[in-house]
Amino acid sequence: MIKELFKFIIGNIFRFPLNYLLKKNKILIIFRQGSAIGDHVYMSSVIREIYKKNHYKIFLFTNYYEFYINNPRVYKLFKIKKSNSLWSLLYILKGEMILEFRNIHKNYNNKHFLINYLPKNLHLAKGMSSHFNLGLDYKNLQNEIFFSNKEIEAFKKKINLPNDFALIQSSAKSVYTKNKEWNFDGMQKIIDHFDKFNWIQIGKHNEPKLKNCTHLLNLNLRELSYVISKSRFLVVYEGLFNHIASCFNKKTFVIHLGFLHEDSFKYPNNIIINQNENLKCYPCYSLDCKNHKNFSKNFMSDEFVINAIEKNM
Repeated sequence: MIKELFKFIIGNIFRFPLNYLLKKNKILIIFRQGSAIGDHVYMSSVIREIYKKNHYKIFLFTNYYEFYINNPRVYKLFKIKKSNSLWSLLYILKGEMILEFRNIHKNYNNKHFLINYLPKNLHLAKGMSSHFNLGLDYKNLQNEIFFSNKEIEAFKKKINLPNDFALIQSSAKSVYTKNKEWNFDGMQKIIDHFDKFNWIQIGKHNEPKLKNCTHLLNLNLRELSYVISKSRFLVVYEGLFNHIASCFNKKTFVIHLGFLHEDSFKYPNNIIINQNENLKCYPCYSLDCKNHKNFSKNFMSDEFVINAIEKNM
């Protein structure tokens, strides 16, 4: 009770004058705290649009600051740990010029937050910033990551990459939902079918290992982004790798099983491989859908996916 009273008093005393002063000086504070790494990547597309439209001095607070090193759109970058009490203060002071990049709807009935929005093809970046009221253009979203020349030289020395290579992941992230997963054997068959390519598997060390490829696992986020920037193309699921690939306009084959509407994560560099017309619950939104699991096992054949890649190669 005392804690809530303190928040109420601090918010009511300082929120309005602070936001007023920030607006007068064209300073915009954006903050994002959370473990969903991809959210921090596509936040860069919104920051890009804000910078283009308003030329605010953007002060960014994030626990995944790695994606914003050298970003010319960000005036001041603050690395804040997840457990830092500063998050509570920023939350209390939220207003016109102190904005949290986050969905404003709660996840009800084990559903993804986008189920609360219309139209159904709303992009994740817009869903996370629909409350910003800045008149942003979401038609040409482009994520961004910037490297210094010194950093690139360090990456070249540390990571031995072939001149021409493709990237692939073996499994989708399943902490949030298991409804993005196709099948491991299918991923292996992609490598075996396109055997003239130098394939590199990216992801975590505890994910299933694909054969006939190099493994670059557990890269830090800057190293991972560099490797993606140097690739010829990617074969991945909807998620972090797709969001990073957008930064460099890399051709990305996204194997999509209808968890979200494909436009919710789509960029101009994407080739979406799907059979969503056969999925009764598309877009599904459910974090645990039995119909979805049955569909992913029985309707998306290896041949269908391989032919889609071959056709668009």
